[in-house]
Parts: sequence; C-alpha cells; structure tokens
Amino acid sequence: MTLAVRTLLDLVSIPSSSALSNRPVIEYALGCLNPAHWKIEQFSYRDDFGAEKVNLLAVANSHDPQDIELALVCHTDTVPFDAEWREGVHPQVRNGNLYGRGSCDVKGFLACILASVARIDPSSLTKGLAIVLTADEEIGCIGAKHLAQNGAWHSRYTIIGEPTDLQPVRAGKGYALAEIRVQGREAHSAFPSQGHSAIYDAARVVAALERVEKELAGRENRDFDPPYTTLNIGMIQGGRAKNIIAGECRIVVEWRPVPGEDPSYAAVLIRQEIAALEKQFPELKASLEVKRVDPPFAPTMSPTLATLLELLTSKPATTVSFGTEAAHLSPLTTETVVFGPGSMTTAHKTGEYVPVAELEQCVDYLTTIIQRICG
Repeated sequence: MTLAVRTLLDLVSIPSSSALSNRPVIEYALGCLNPAHWKIEQFSYRDDFGAEKVNLLAVANSHDPQDIELALVCHTDTVPFDAEWREGVHPQVRNGNLYGRGSCDVKGFLACILASVARIDPSSLTKGLAIVLTADEEIGCIGAKHLAQNGAWHSRYTIIGEPTDLQPVRAGKGYALAEIRVQGREAHSAFPSQGHSAIYDAARVVAALERVEKELAGRENRDFDPPYTTLNIGMIQGGRAKNIIAGECRIVVEWRPVPGEDPSYAAVLIRQEIAALEKQFPELKASLEVKRVDPPFAPTMSPTLATLLELLTSKPATTVSFGTEAAHLSPLTTETVVFGPGSMTTAHKTGEYVPVAELEQCVDYLTTIIQRICG
C-alpha cells in the first residue's frame, strides 16, 4: 500500500463535514510536516454555530509568505453523508478504487500533497513552496475568503485541488444564490376573495424566471458547457395549510455566471421582471434578496502553469461549470489552475470514490511540478 493510499485512508476516517471543526484534519496534516523544514501559520475563526475552523499556511524553509513560487491549496471539509453508508468514515479499497466521504472531494488531493512533499527534501528547494489548507469550502468558500482578506500569502503559481480527472482547469463559472419572497394575504380558502394567493403570484414569478433564463442563454461563452450563465429554481416553499389562502411563498434561485459577465447581471434581470409584474398585477408584491455572489474564475493571459500540466498529463486545459476557491484566491496569486484526481460526477453522493491509479499519478505530477518550479 503506497503512502498516498495510507494517508487517504487515514484522512477519510476523520469526520470533517462543514458542521464540524476541521481541527483534526489540520492536526493530521501537521503530523506529516517536519517542523524543522516548514514554517507554520494558523488562521482560526469560529463559525456561526461556534465551531472552531482553521486555515493552515505551511511554508517550506521559512521563505517569505509574500514571495512564494508555488502554492498547493486544498480544502479540508466535506459534505455530509448518509449515516447508513458505513464506508463514509470507514474507507475501503476495492476494484482499484478507494471509497469514502471526501475520497474524491477533496481529501484525495490532500493525500497527494502530503505524499509528494514526503518525496522531496524541502531544504533543497531554492524557491518558495507553500501548502494552504482551507476550511468551509463546501458552504461558501468561507476559509478562502478569510485568507484573501488577510493577504495571507502571495504566489506566482497556485494549484487548487478539486476532482478534475487529472485534467488541468484554467477557468470556471461563479456561483450566486438568492431568495425571492412573494407576499400575499391569508384568508379562509372558502372565501378566496378575502385573501390574495402568494402562490398564484409566485407562479407568475417562476414564469418570469424562465424568461430570465432564456435571456442569459443568449449570451454565450463557448469555453463552457453549457456555454452561458445557467439559472435554476431549486426550492419553492409557500402556504401554511391546505385550507388557507397562501400569505407567503419563497423561491430559492441560483445562477452560475460565466467569466466576462457581471455575476450580478442575473439579479438585475430578475428585478426588472419583478417590477414589470408588479406593474401588470397591482396586488403582486415580490422582493429579491441576493444572499451570495461568488465571481467566476477567469483564465490567465500567460498560462505557464497550465501549459506545464498539459505537457505532464497529455490533457488539454479545460473549464468547469462548478464553483471553486479559485476566484476568491486570485488576488493572492498570478496564475491559478484547478486540478486533482477523481471525477466530480462521483462526489457528494453515497459511494463516492477515487481511483487509486489517479492518486499515484497525481503524486508523480505534483512531485515533478514542485521540482521544476521550486527546485
């Protein structure tokens, strides 16, 4: 059993969903780094429920954190898992795959980082190497935002771990989340004229959101699939009981903006549609609250790191439609590539796994990159 596999089995065995403190994962990683060769900084905070969260910055050979050549970034939290899925925190290797929560997203990449630096004598590196471990990526890239606000480091090149099938990713969509509140007036359902149904009006709003979706689809960016800002209505909640005219209905909507488009443009279109509906239907009252806007991850004009990864992997750099920490950390680096073993199609579900062969390949790639960039 290789070091990467042993390390990943240990990491998956540590429960670390975003509701928990990530301190145990950080402590495990610290146990793999010789303090004689790594300068450690920890940036801790408390989440809204009081749980301790920790971001870790480990710099080889006490290099200046503001003059790092290569940073390897990995988040330490996972999404929850079904309690009936025993392999969630009791990982198993079978049929060439390692199963368990976080094996793919994204403890597999963390295991590869720790295995690759174990192959290298940090004292032999002439340029700065940093390992950055973040908290709360799965619930809004909160740890990464803290690091960006603090200007924790600056690097020429950054690799952010995500499951990309070991294909370098040079750009990605952003993420935005909002809630529309439609206000009606409650009444006994036997006397509908005495009330005003928020659900009926919400149906009009939903139809308007479909028009917004079509407008966004007309603004294409062919680097992506789908090649435009997508919009989704993920949840609708309304009404108090079956025999009461609904006094309120809430619509949760998200969109994923492409680079080159203002991430708030969809919100502008939604507000225009709501204003038009309120003019057409005087009793309709609706408001939009934008809860989160994460910008897209735009490609670098001089893709040195992406080109190196293309040569190593024999895979062309691509784009992704899911969100990452890349856009939030862009002020701290000159070029960012998202990269890692496993496929996002197996993440966030029961039966999550990562191919063992990809773990080993990733360790080889990271070792080579460290030696070429920092050696």
